[in-house]
Amino acid sequence: MDEVPSAPATTQQGPISKPEDGAAPSREPKSGLPPPKTRTDYESPPQSAQDLAEILGSEHQPLTALGRAIAARATGGLRFETAPAKVAGTPVRWIVLRDGDVVTAASELPHEGLVPFLVERGELSADAVQLHGSRLPHAGRHAAAALIAHGFLAQDELWSALRAHAEWTITRALGDTKAVARLEADLPEQLRAEPNVFGGAAGVEVFIEAVRRVWSPEQAVHSLGGPQSSLGPGPNMALLAESALSSRDADAIRGLRGARLGDTLGRMGSELAPVLLGLVALGALECLPAEPPKDGERVAAEAPFDPLDVEAVRSRVRARLALVREGDYFSLLGVPPDATEYEIRRAYVGLRRTFEPSRLLTAATADLSDDVRLIVEVLEESYEILRDPHRRSRYRHALLGDPRRSSAPAKT
Repeated sequence: MDEVPSAPATTQQGPISKPEDGAAPSREPKSGLPPPKTRTDYESPPQSAQDLAEILGSEHQPLTALGRAIAARATGGLRFETAPAKVAGTPVRWIVLRDGDVVTAASELPHEGLVPFLVERGELSADAVQLHGSRLPHAGRHAAAALIAHGFLAQDELWSALRAHAEWTITRALGDTKAVARLEADLPEQLRAEPNVFGGAAGVEVFIEAVRRVWSPEQAVHSLGGPQSSLGPGPNMALLAESALSSRDADAIRGLRGARLGDTLGRMGSELAPVLLGLVALGALECLPAEPPKDGERVAAEAPFDPLDVEAVRSRVRARLALVREGDYFSLLGVPPDATEYEIRRAYVGLRRTFEPSRLLTAATADLSDDVRLIVEVLEESYEILRDPHRRSRYRHALLGDPRRSSAPAKT
């Protein structure tokens, strides 16, 4: 098997990318694997086993476990077990941490390895897996190197594949409501030499993005105690600076002082609810229980917010539904095929806010519920494809034939 070249120790991270709308700069790793970490890198973490146990206390739910570990700048492995009895040999998931930053994530479950993941994403054919699957390593740099050697994966796809798989594994760990988590100082042998697939991204940033993927706005609001609950600064508010949120959203979050969740989301957009949930898990925010209204005080916004009259809502839904049926992700988001990642995200956030069911649907437009939810689902699917440079390039090439072809004006 050909050896995957390692980047020089002084250039393991690429240049700082341009921040998006005030976001903290991040570094993207260059192609090629850096020199593996040695065993001693993980044998003497800053925290002892007792310290690691105290970080979680009695709380072992996946969301708060990872949030507390990152906030405490933990080094070690966060181990997720689904079997309550902790039966010996039960497959588990791992998230590897170094000073509170996420290094990588791995799963021992057979269907969650790198190869099944790439098949699910459409980047490996089932025939190739059937032919070579039994001989390919399960996950990590060894699996990636084997795929490159067999010609299934290009060298310049290496980092994006490893990072995407780690991100996906983290969402699987956080979304497993039956799992319990604990921090361990000692990592399994196969994880000790794994490279940092997240480059210079802070653990807080990786965590917030994972929460966004797992929790819908409605689920996040429910987890935070409902729209009548209140938010305020937490003891770890300084972590907000590592979240890579836009300066507008970060400033608004810093200004929360007991505001009701429903009012906050009405101003900032409901898609921010999973972000607030993640910040609560990190201790950057505190969520207070809902308070009963005072005597004579009406509970505001009992009906969902309806920014337009009924006919305007129907017209907007019909127009966007036509784009959904057309099936062009660029047209659906209203961006040209050569749009930047920032332009794609800005378009998605605006449309996701516009078509948020809790904001758009009223008693008079309840019959549009299925259409609105379909629009939201396809918007999210479009964003998932177009936000990733490699997937966006493949989609654009398949759609236009020649990626260098000049783009037509964006549809509105």
